[in-house]
Amino acid sequence: MNDFKFPKILIAAPQHESKKYCWEAWKDRVNSLTYPNFDVYIAENSEDDGFANEIKETTDFKVERVGHNLESVLDRTTKAHEACRLYAINNKYDYMLHLETDVIPPYDVIERLLCGNKKVISAVYDIFHGKSRKAMIQVSEKLDRSVGAYRVVPFIEHEEPLFFDGTIKQVYHAGIGCILIKKDIFDKIPFRYDRNNIFHADTWFANDCFQKDIPIFADTSITCKHLNQTWLDAADEILKPILENKKHG
Repeated sequence: MNDFKFPKILIAAPQHESKKYCWEAWKDRVNSLTYPNFDVYIAENSEDDGFANEIKETTDFKVERVGHNLESVLDRTTKAHEACRLYAINNKYDYMLHLETDVIPPYDVIERLLCGNKKVISAVYDIFHGKSRKAMIQVSEKLDRSVGAYRVVPFIEHEEPLFFDGTIKQVYHAGIGCILIKKDIFDKIPFRYDRNNIFHADTWFANDCFQKDIPIFADTSITCKHLNQTWLDAADEILKPILENKKHG
């Protein structure tokens, strides 16, 4: 008798009405994923509850309003990221696939990431725009791990243009747009940020893994579409209050 059980996966994401433009594409892709044992959790942080109610009425996803009453985008999004992690812990999931709602993965993304047999493993997706567009991959850092400060490292194409050869590679930073995290890691690494720095929760996640000697990997055979048409506007909104705080601090 075959007693194999598929690991219990939580697909989790923050959501805001600013991403309505790609919500249907994301929802349809998630509903079409081929893995047989996953649930979906949405941490919705729009200013009012209209979009959250729309999601509840049109899906069977678990939706909670999180961080909507906080002032800055960075406050709201980080609170929503952390809500995803806490939901995964409290409901005893084996893995969390943190999947941003503007990232469209392959249909078999969960199976392929699981086959990598890593505790933290990402698919590949692009960031920025136009000629500046590049993969959200930064190379492994080799510095003293006792240093607490965040390390800025180069994007991989500046170091090794042939990095994307279809194999699994260790990286320093892969973003959290499409990343599979095992329970023993998301149990102890929070999604957080520092009000005195401009870095988002994905940066601190990479840094905290680095400090705890937890390797991050990327499967360079798995590529996702990133429908980030409003990414730069959101980035500007995140930066403004932080830079103002620095100016007056």
